[in-house]
Amino acid sequence: MVLLLTTVLFWAFYDRYEADGPVLLGSPASFDKAVVHGEVSRISGRYVLSVPENGRAARVDFPLTEAVGRNRVRVRARIKVDGVLEGRYYWHCARVLLLQYDAKNRWIPGHNGIATVRGTKGWRWHEKELEIHPQTARITVTLRQGGLAGTAEFDKIEAYPVRIRKSFVWWRSIFSLLWLSAAVLYFPRCRLHKRKLRVLILLNAIAILVGTLMPGDWLDGGAQRVRAEWRKISRPPPVKKPSSVSAKPSGKPPVKVKEKENEIWKIDMFNKLVGNTHRTGHFLLFASLCFLIYLSAMLERQPSRYFLKVGFDMFLFASVTEALQFLTLDRSAGMDSLFVDMLGVVVALALFLVAQPFMMRMRVRNIVCPAEGE
Repeated sequence: MVLLLTTVLFWAFYDRYEADGPVLLGSPASFDKAVVHGEVSRISGRYVLSVPENGRAARVDFPLTEAVGRNRVRVRARIKVDGVLEGRYYWHCARVLLLQYDAKNRWIPGHNGIATVRGTKGWRWHEKELEIHPQTARITVTLRQGGLAGTAEFDKIEAYPVRIRKSFVWWRSIFSLLWLSAAVLYFPRCRLHKRKLRVLILLNAIAILVGTLMPGDWLDGGAQRVRAEWRKISRPPPVKKPSSVSAKPSGKPPVKVKEKENEIWKIDMFNKLVGNTHRTGHFLLFASLCFLIYLSAMLERQPSRYFLKVGFDMFLFASVTEALQFLTLDRSAGMDSLFVDMLGVVVALALFLVAQPFMMRMRVRNIVCPAEGE
């Protein structure tokens, strides 16, 4: 617990990045180059983007010509929203984006979101470091209010190149050794070498740790390959024909508009699929691990108080796996994943309590009346 608390507190305040050049966005001169679309006003350095009910989306684009050729760029801003109503897609709300385009002015897909906010919320800081693609020829920081209604305010908008601190390697090595030492000391307490189902429990725990420590680049690369295949095989939803002849449009929509709508639909479906798969993986891995430990404890005839200890250990293990993501280069811990992990533990406990009487009855029957030949 002490090491877990130390890890969370240290990495919450330690910045693994340092500035790698002058500020690219943040001065009045850089704001003067902004391209405005929709209902946008600037008050005391704050940008106010408003969308009347079912009105036109508002957007502000800041070109970052000096960011081309950099490795990473950090974008940060304060955001306040009032009544921002989400549109058809989940990204139709208040957002801050770092968009990249190639030499042919084609958008380069990938992680480009810094913040996504909806509803009514007070001022909050949002920041993120994003890698610059080698084929990038044009970069823009975009403020957007694409919801159906509401107002979004943006303040303290900054963008500057960053690089990994040299001290990050040393601190990561120190914490990695500490956690490795803690694992060696904890091994006798968890009694994994004496458990009935030790092989299955070990494989499950290793799968969780591999998923936790896997570099984000590997996940992104796999997601990009799956995305490419998804865009080939997916089909957009059927378009409903107008009920009356008078409502029928006079002409067909342009081909480019149709292609853009289909592309947005495919990306939206892919993002939902990947997000659900990630949460499902967290849920299933922790649920199966918890169930295997409870089943092993039952086979070992552990006392009732042992089951409470298992629940605490599962919460500790889930917290540790999230804290270990601080030691990775491009991943971060999140309370959402911890909540899904513990939900899997609770469901596994409920299933075990339901199945325990039947498993105990079968176990007693095999002991009293063993099969022939035993």
